[in-house]
Amino acid sequence: MKLKIPRIIKNWGYAKYIIPATEGYIENNVGYGRRFAICKNPIYREKAFKEFNLVPDLEEPMFKNFTGNHYIDGAFVHEHVDPAPKGYVHVRCNLMLKKPFSGGMPIIDGEELVVDNNDLWLCLASLERHASTPIGGSERFIFSFGALINVQNVEQILS
Repeated sequence: MKLKIPRIIKNWGYAKYIIPATEGYIENNVGYGRRFAICKNPIYREKAFKEFNLVPDLEEPMFKNFTGNHYIDGAFVHEHVDPAPKGYVHVRCNLMLKKPFSGGMPIIDGEELVVDNNDLWLCLASLERHASTPIGGSERFIFSFGALINVQNVEQILS
């Protein structure tokens, strides 16, 4: 999907304030070598969406905001599209907190993005097929800000 805005914010200024969860991980049903921990009331959530000219209407109800950790070589996110209620788009602003030695790159609609530590990227999770490449050599930590955003708001950033 083509955007009128950059998809990646390199070295996002607020990244240094985002701390990954170190406990409370959920591991069932998320895939081999993957786990996540829900974060309630994350700081800088609105600032993350504002980077992409978006304003969250509601918190995404299933995964909300979370730290995601791939911790076993070969772990990856399978290709999928997330659900959203009628009139809304499920949107994710993802922040690379710790890039693995190899892999761990996001893939959106078949295109592999190149992100580094502290880079913030946008995924229109209910409109775009998305996944990640398998990790190797070390862990991957991301922070994912989740929201449901009115379709009209999202349409203004689409080409």
